[in-house]
Amino acid sequence: MSDRLHVLTAIYQSDRADRSSTLTVSLATMGAAVTYLVGTIAFYDKLDLLGWAISLLPFPLICVLAFQAQMVNLAAVRARSILTLEKALLDAVEPPSGPHLDRAVLGVTASERASNPHTAARRQRAATFIAYLGVGLIDVLYIVLMLVKAAPHLSAWVAVPAILYGALLVLVALAWHHSVTNLDFHAVGSP
Repeated sequence: MSDRLHVLTAIYQSDRADRSSTLTVSLATMGAAVTYLVGTIAFYDKLDLLGWAISLLPFPLICVLAFQAQMVNLAAVRARSILTLEKALLDAVEPPSGPHLDRAVLGVTASERASNPHTAARRQRAATFIAYLGVGLIDVLYIVLMLVKAAPHLSAWVAVPAILYGALLVLVALAWHHSVTNLDFHAVGSP
C-alpha cells in the first residue's frame, strides 16, 4: 500500500470517528435540553418566585438550538470530507478492469443517501422535517410561555426580552438554513 493510501486511510478513519462523536455530543445536548425544558415546566407554578428572571429561562434553549445548527453544519463538512476520501480510496484499490463495486451502497455514501434531507426517501425527509420543525416549534412555544409567565413581573418591559429572543431566533434560523443548505451536496458542489 502506498504512503498516500495510508495517509488517506488515516484521515478517513479520523473523520469517521469525529463524525460519530459529533452525533454523540449532539444527542447528549438534546437530552440535556429536553431535561431542562421538562424540569422548568414541572415547576411552572413555582416560577413566580424568580420574578423578572423568568424571562431568562428560554436563553439556554436558544443556545442549544444554535449549537445544534453548528453540529449540523459540522456533520455536512465531515460528510463531504468522508465522501471525498471514500472515492479516493476506492479509486486507489479498485482494479481498472473487472467487476466494480456498487459505490452507492458502500460506507457513508449509503448512509448519506438514506439520512440526508436532500437525498433520503420522501418518508424519511418528512420525518426529518417533523423533527427539526418540532424542536423549533417547541422552543418558540416555550419562549412565549415563559414570557407570558414573566409579563406580570416586567409589565411593558416584557417587550425587551421578546425582541431579543426574536432577533436571536432569526440568527439561529439563518444558521440552520445555512447548515441544511450545506448538506445539499448538489447545491454546494459534490465531493
